[in-house]
Amino acid sequence: MSKGRRREDLPRRLGEVLSAELERLQTSEQARAYVAWARAVGLQVASATRPRAFGRGRLTVECASSVWAGELTYLSTQILRRMDDVAPGHPVEHLRFVIARQTRDLGPSVADSAPAAPRRCPNPGAYREARREAERVSDERLREAILACLRRASGEPPETRDGNPSGS
Repeated sequence: MSKGRRREDLPRRLGEVLSAELERLQTSEQARAYVAWARAVGLQVASATRPRAFGRGRLTVECASSVWAGELTYLSTQILRRMDDVAPGHPVEHLRFVIARQTRDLGPSVADSAPAAPRRCPNPGAYREARREAERVSDERLREAILACLRRASGEPPETRDGNPSGS
Protein backbone atom coordinates (compact mmCIF):
# COMPACT_ATOMS: atom_id res chain seq x y z
CA MET A 1 0.00 0.00 0.00
CA SER A 2 1.44 3.36 -0.98
CA LYS A 3 2.14 5.95 1.65
CA GLY A 4 -0.75 8.32 2.30
CA ARG A 5 -3.49 6.05 0.88
CA ARG A 6 -6.19 4.98 3.23
CA ARG A 7 -7.82 1.56 3.10
CA GLU A 8 -11.19 2.99 1.94
CA ASP A 9 -9.44 4.69 -1.01
CA LEU A 10 -8.29 1.36 -2.42
CA PRO A 11 -10.24 -0.30 -5.21
CA ARG A 12 -12.99 -2.63 -4.02
CA ARG A 13 -14.60 -5.60 -5.70
CA LEU A 14 -17.78 -4.80 -7.59
CA GLY A 15 -19.64 -7.45 -5.61
CA GLU A 16 -18.82 -5.66 -2.34
CA VAL A 17 -20.03 -2.35 -3.67
CA LEU A 18 -23.16 -3.76 -5.32
CA SER A 19 -24.20 -5.92 -2.36
CA ALA A 20 -24.23 -3.01 0.08
CA GLU A 21 -25.95 -0.65 -2.36
CA LEU A 22 -28.55 -3.20 -3.46
CA GLU A 23 -29.43 -4.00 0.13
CA ARG A 24 -29.90 -0.28 0.82
CA LEU A 25 -32.03 0.15 -2.31
CA GLN A 26 -34.23 -2.85 -1.62
CA THR A 27 -35.13 -1.57 1.84
CA SER A 28 -35.57 2.11 0.92
CA GLU A 29 -39.03 3.68 0.96
CA GLN A 30 -38.62 4.58 -2.71
CA ALA A 31 -37.94 0.96 -3.66
CA ARG A 32 -40.89 -0.24 -1.58
CA ALA A 33 -43.13 2.34 -3.29
CA TYR A 34 -41.95 1.32 -6.78
CA VAL A 35 -42.44 -2.39 -6.01
CA ALA A 36 -45.92 -1.75 -4.60
CA TRP A 37 -46.83 0.16 -7.77
CA ALA A 38 -45.59 -2.60 -10.07
CA ARG A 39 -47.38 -5.33 -8.12
CA ALA A 40 -50.65 -3.40 -7.93
CA VAL A 41 -51.07 -2.26 -11.52
CA GLY A 42 -50.01 -5.29 -13.53
CA LEU A 43 -48.16 -5.59 -16.84
CA GLN A 44 -50.51 -3.62 -19.10
CA VAL A 45 -50.50 -0.47 -16.96
CA ALA A 46 -46.83 -0.90 -16.05
CA SER A 47 -45.91 -0.97 -19.76
CA ALA A 48 -47.44 2.51 -20.23
CA THR A 49 -46.12 4.01 -17.00
CA ARG A 50 -42.96 4.38 -14.96
CA PRO A 51 -42.53 5.49 -11.34
CA ARG A 52 -40.48 8.69 -11.57
CA ALA A 53 -40.12 9.95 -8.00
CA PHE A 54 -41.16 9.28 -4.45
CA GLY A 55 -41.12 11.65 -1.51
CA ARG A 56 -43.27 12.66 1.45
CA GLY A 57 -45.70 9.82 0.79
CA ARG A 58 -46.34 10.84 -2.83
CA LEU A 59 -45.47 8.54 -5.73
CA THR A 60 -45.12 10.42 -9.02
CA VAL A 61 -45.78 8.20 -12.01
CA GLU A 62 -44.82 9.13 -15.58
CA CYS A 63 -47.46 8.10 -18.15
CA ALA A 64 -47.18 7.50 -21.89
CA SER A 65 -50.02 9.92 -22.67
CA SER A 66 -52.51 12.35 -21.17
CA VAL A 67 -55.19 9.68 -21.62
CA TRP A 68 -53.25 7.30 -19.35
CA ALA A 69 -52.58 10.07 -16.82
CA GLY A 70 -56.25 11.07 -16.72
CA GLU A 71 -57.55 7.52 -16.40
CA LEU A 72 -55.07 6.61 -13.67
CA THR A 73 -55.86 9.81 -11.78
CA TYR A 74 -59.51 8.77 -11.85
CA LEU A 75 -58.56 5.26 -10.60
CA SER A 76 -56.02 6.37 -7.99
CA THR A 77 -58.22 5.44 -4.99
CA GLN A 78 -58.65 1.89 -6.32
CA ILE A 79 -54.95 1.66 -7.15
CA LEU A 80 -53.99 2.69 -3.61
CA ARG A 81 -56.36 0.05 -2.20
CA ARG A 82 -54.81 -2.55 -4.49
CA MET A 83 -51.33 -1.46 -3.32
CA ASP A 84 -52.50 -2.03 0.27
CA ASP A 85 -53.61 -5.55 -0.69
CA VAL A 86 -50.50 -6.64 -2.58
CA ALA A 87 -47.84 -4.75 -0.57
CA PRO A 88 -49.06 -4.16 3.00
CA GLY A 89 -47.11 -1.42 4.76
CA HIS A 90 -46.01 0.34 1.56
CA PRO A 91 -45.19 4.04 2.10
CA VAL A 92 -47.42 5.52 -0.65
CA GLU A 93 -50.19 7.82 0.54
CA HIS A 94 -50.87 9.79 -2.65
CA LEU A 95 -50.41 9.21 -6.38
CA ARG A 96 -49.53 11.91 -8.91
CA PHE A 97 -49.56 11.22 -12.64
CA VAL A 98 -47.56 13.23 -15.16
CA ILE A 99 -47.12 12.90 -18.91
CA ALA A 100 -43.77 11.60 -20.16
CA ARG A 101 -41.51 14.46 -21.26
CA GLN A 102 -40.75 12.80 -24.57
CA THR A 103 -42.22 9.98 -26.56
CA ARG A 104 -40.39 6.80 -25.65
CA ASP A 105 -40.96 3.23 -24.69
CA LEU A 106 -42.04 3.09 -21.07
CA GLY A 107 -41.46 -0.67 -20.83
CA PRO A 108 -39.40 -2.27 -18.09
CA SER A 109 -35.94 -1.93 -19.65
CA VAL A 110 -35.11 1.75 -20.07
CA ALA A 111 -31.36 1.14 -20.04
CA ASP A 112 -31.72 -1.24 -22.99
CA SER A 113 -33.29 1.50 -25.13
CA ALA A 114 -30.13 3.63 -25.14
CA PRO A 115 -27.70 2.87 -27.96
CA ALA A 116 -24.71 0.86 -26.79
CA ALA A 117 -21.34 2.46 -27.24
CA PRO A 118 -19.09 0.38 -29.51
CA ARG A 119 -16.35 -0.80 -27.17
CA ARG A 120 -14.85 -3.94 -25.76
CA CYS A 121 -14.95 -5.10 -22.21
CA PRO A 122 -11.49 -4.35 -20.76
CA ASN A 123 -11.67 -7.12 -18.17
CA PRO A 124 -13.89 -10.06 -19.19
CA GLY A 125 -13.29 -11.87 -15.88
CA ALA A 126 -14.54 -8.90 -13.85
CA TYR A 127 -17.51 -8.57 -16.20
CA ARG A 128 -18.48 -12.24 -15.72
CA GLU A 129 -18.17 -11.85 -11.94
CA ALA A 130 -20.30 -8.70 -11.98
CA ARG A 131 -22.96 -10.53 -14.03
CA ARG A 132 -22.97 -13.39 -11.51
CA GLU A 133 -23.44 -10.90 -8.66
CA ALA A 134 -26.23 -9.13 -10.55
CA GLU A 135 -28.01 -12.42 -11.24
CA ARG A 136 -28.31 -12.90 -7.46
CA VAL A 137 -30.41 -9.72 -7.03
CA SER A 138 -33.90 -10.83 -6.01
CA ASP A 139 -35.78 -7.79 -7.35
CA GLU A 140 -36.35 -8.56 -11.04
CA ARG A 141 -36.60 -4.96 -12.24
CA LEU A 142 -33.47 -3.89 -10.39
CA ARG A 143 -31.61 -7.00 -11.61
CA GLU A 144 -32.58 -6.23 -15.24
CA ALA A 145 -31.46 -2.61 -14.88
CA ILE A 146 -28.07 -3.67 -13.52
CA LEU A 147 -27.63 -6.26 -16.27
CA ALA A 148 -28.56 -3.67 -18.92
CA CYS A 149 -25.93 -1.30 -17.51
CA LEU A 150 -23.34 -4.07 -17.54
CA ARG A 151 -24.21 -4.95 -21.16
CA ARG A 152 -23.93 -1.33 -22.21
CA ALA A 153 -20.63 -0.80 -20.37
CA SER A 154 -19.15 -3.91 -21.95
CA GLY A 155 -20.30 -3.11 -25.48
CA GLU A 156 -22.47 -6.23 -25.54
CA PRO A 157 -25.65 -5.65 -27.61
CA PRO A 158 -28.79 -4.90 -25.58
CA GLU A 159 -31.40 -7.62 -25.28
CA THR A 160 -34.83 -7.36 -26.88
CA ARG A 161 -37.98 -8.02 -24.85
CA ASP A 162 -37.82 -11.72 -25.77
CA GLY A 163 -34.37 -11.97 -24.14
CA ASN A 164 -32.35 -12.28 -27.35
CA PRO A 165 -29.53 -9.87 -28.24
CA SER A 166 -30.78 -7.15 -30.58
CA GLY A 167 -27.84 -7.65 -32.91
CA SER A 168 -28.93 -11.19 -33.88
